[in-house]
Amino acid sequence: MVITFSSLKGGVGKTTNAILTANNLAARGYKVLFFDLDTNNSGTMFYTQGLPNIIETIEEKNVFEALSHNNIERYSVESRIEKVDIIPSHLNIFKLRGIGYNELQKTIRSVGDKYDYIVIDTAPTYDNLVINALLASDIILTPIKFSSFDYTTSKFLEKQLVDDCPGQLEKWYLLYSDFQQKFANLETAPQTQFVKFFEKNFSNILKIYIPRTEAASRYTQMDERLSVTAKNPTTAKKLAEEVNKLVDMLTGEKTTEHWAEKF
Repeated sequence: MVITFSSLKGGVGKTTNAILTANNLAARGYKVLFFDLDTNNSGTMFYTQGLPNIIETIEEKNVFEALSHNNIERYSVESRIEKVDIIPSHLNIFKLRGIGYNELQKTIRSVGDKYDYIVIDTAPTYDNLVINALLASDIILTPIKFSSFDYTTSKFLEKQLVDDCPGQLEKWYLLYSDFQQKFANLETAPQTQFVKFFEKNFSNILKIYIPRTEAASRYTQMDERLSVTAKNPTTAKKLAEEVNKLVDMLTGEKTTEHWAEKF
């Protein structure tokens, strides 16, 4: 299964959610490939920090080389997270802005069934590389926060899926990011009003509520693991629970302590 995180708006938690999803899948025993199409390379930094000779390795093994040669196995890197490999981002990716729409699909086919899941993190833009990712996807996920710009960019992406990616619209879902539970039942809160507005205008919103919490940045920046049984802080536990819910939906499985108590 190919899972793509895509949004035209930066700062919505796209990369963080992609990392959390990939690692949760790996914690359940699945073999995962993280495909970093974002030149901000936050995913690459998370997965490769501390690896020996990684700067030199990325010069030889990266997304530009993988897509140029339609080959994953030769240009993937074993990450520091067990069961997760990565195709690292690289600035040379800018040279691929004019590639055909189906090059990523060809590249993914080259690896056969080596990976159970491929998680793609895209840049906050819309170009040929993003279209490649959208066309290659089995599931497309767009995290949204509570602003009018999130609405307009999501509507734009919806239109582009119809125009450029026939058949992919039905695979596209929105999920709430930066959700504050304390406002959930407060009718006058801006968050509540935006929820009503989004749900009036989109029928593809998952019942996933990624909470606003520093636990997400601590996870990606300080390696602080998440646990569904953690007592403090409660927002970290809530983050683990919501990511588990998302991965349950993706895998069709029910979360059990055996594979998702901690990741």
